[in-house]
Amino acid sequence: MNQVPDTFDSEAGYRQAIDITLASAGQEIRIFDRDLERMGLEGPARAGLLAAFLAGGNDRRIKIVLHNPEALQRRFPRLLALIRRHSQAVEIRQTPDHLQGLADCEILADKKHGTLRTHADHPRGKRISDDPKEVHPWWQRFDELWDASQPCSPATSIGL
Repeated sequence: MNQVPDTFDSEAGYRQAIDITLASAGQEIRIFDRDLERMGLEGPARAGLLAAFLAGGNDRRIKIVLHNPEALQRRFPRLLALIRRHSQAVEIRQTPDHLQGLADCEILADKKHGTLRTHADHPRGKRISDDPKEVHPWWQRFDELWDASQPCSPATSIGL
């Protein structure tokens, strides 16, 4: 069996790290991204991981912070259907104008797993597995982004 590296420098490596992080989640997933385009969450496999996670219990949650939720509204029908089906468990927020320049991306799970991409335009980053101490500053940063961002509801937009 191939050992999955802790760092990645390609889109394929990034998505492999995302798969591992999503599969490791048991209670909460947190996602911060520009627009979800490069995460590949619309694909059947990753959408299936999210669906399985949400189906695992009523106490499971997904929090998403985006710079631009329009891509979700226009190009992610599978993900939108999942959000609608589990609306009580999925919350989405949009960053304010003064935070739109943030260019990193992250998927965090259960305060101990994560996939961190250093810049949205460059497929470099690292995967953290079962390390609460290393994930803690990222979890805390997400809390700050969440608090500064405004709720948005792309799953209920007119025309969808």
